[in-house]
This record gives sequence, structure tokens and C-alpha cells, in this order.
Amino acid sequence: MWVKLTLIELIWTITPALILIAIAFPSFRLLYLLDEVISPTITIKVVGHQWYWSYEYSDYVTESGESIEFDSYMIPESDLELGQFRLLDVDNKVIIPVDCHIRLIVTGADVIHSFAVPSLGLKVDAVPGRLNQSSIIAERTGTFYGQCSEICGVWHGFMPIVVEAVSVQDYLAWVDQANS
Repeated sequence: MWVKLTLIELIWTITPALILIAIAFPSFRLLYLLDEVISPTITIKVVGHQWYWSYEYSDYVTESGESIEFDSYMIPESDLELGQFRLLDVDNKVIIPVDCHIRLIVTGADVIHSFAVPSLGLKVDAVPGRLNQSSIIAERTGTFYGQCSEICGVWHGFMPIVVEAVSVQDYLAWVDQANS
């Protein structure tokens, strides 16, 4: 009788452990593949500040010899124009080309933020002193909205993110305009 109970105990202990191991190996492979960025076309550095975002396109150099950099603040409700979204629109959007591998390097300047654009499947923590990396590929043109999804202070809800995916020709025109 005790031998049967011991055998049953071993079976219901070892079987779930083997199932978990069988699930773990493909999961580790998938996590590795998701983290790997293969030869990105563009690298954008994103820095979270209290309470705005700043962006740096380090692949391009302006006439003055510096990379394209800008800050992105939420548009106050009093300055909104018809068709703009309250608490979501910004003065400077992140412009990316469609169907290009884009590497994002995300960090925080002061406190922990979270750079999240759900419609692009993106959520990366912006931690001061640490560089986190992620990649995106916009498969269609359009405007994608996000917000800081980390409780980073009193104005945490006022850190919107706007990513605009445009055609490659429009992107190159934007880069030329930003360089001048």
C-alpha cells in the first residue's frame, strides 16, 4: 500500500516538472529571438524626463555636426486644434519609415519611466543609468499613440508618446527638413 502511494506521489511530482521543462526551452528560445535586433536601419535614443520625452536620431548629422535631437511635450488643452486629441497629442512626433527595422535605446534621466505604445506592441522601461533596447517595425502608415505607463510622479499621466509611421520618401523629406 505504501509503495503505491509513494509511486503516485513521485508521478504527480515529476510529471509537472517535466512539462515545465518542456515548456521552458522553447520559451527561452523565443525570448532570445525577440530580444535580438538584426541590423537595424535606424537607431533612435529615447530619454524619459519628468515629464516629457526627448529623442535623438544618432544616425543623422545636421549641418552643425550634431545629431537630430528634439523634446516632445504634451500640447496643453488651451492650444489644441480641431482634430487633435486631448492628453495624447504632442508638439514633436517621432517619425519613422514604414517596413524598416528600428532600434530603440531607452533610458531615464531622473526617475523610472515606461515608454509604451500598445498598438506597436511596445513597452520598454526607461531606467536611469541603464540602457534598454527594443525594436519595432511599422507595417503600415499611421499615427500611433502611447503614454508613460510607469507611475513616475505627479505629472505621470501627461507624458504622451506619438509615433508617426510614414513612407520612406516622406521620412527622407522629414530628415532633410530636420537637418536644415
